This record gives sequence, structure tokens and C-alpha cells, in this order.
Amino acid sequence: MSLFETMKGVQIPTTDEERNQLVITEGSNGFWNYHLSRRVNHMRALCGTATLPTALPVSAWGAPAEEGLPKAPTYCEKCARAAWPEKYAG
Repeated sequence: MSLFETMKGVQIPTTDEERNQLVITEGSNGFWNYHLSRRVNHMRALCGTATLPTALPVSAWGAPAEEGLPKAPTYCEKCARAAWPEKYAG
């Protein structure tokens, strides 16, 4: 599958609010390695890692692995701290 095929259905943000929305992205160095990005730049995570778009909603962040998967998903703590600093303060 090409990068352009993975982009099908990804809507282009048109307002500042849409451009700044958080989205879950996947690290380009492996599968089920999730990061957070802004819609305006979903090819780069908040932590700086190169990423690819996903269809996962932000509400799925931190979800446990389903049974039978060969690998458990990982969620970037650096991205989470950058996205929700108030949650990690103190």
C-alpha cells in the first residue's frame, strides 16, 4: 500500500481550529507505535517523530491491546505530555 492510498479519506483542515486538532498517528518505524500530532502536520508527532496518519479517534489513546494480537500497542508519553501538560504537571 502506498502512502497516497493511506491518505484516502483524510480530510484537509480548513480552519485554525481544525488545523490544531489532535490526531493519533503511527510511528513510521513500526506498527502499533502511536503518537499524537496536530492535523496540520500529521506527518510529524508532537515529540518530533516521523509519523503516518491513522483513522483512530483521540478517545482511543491509551486503549489496552485486544486479545490475540501479536504485539501490544505503545503510546508515546512525550506526545501525551506535550498534548495535555496540565494532566502531567506537578
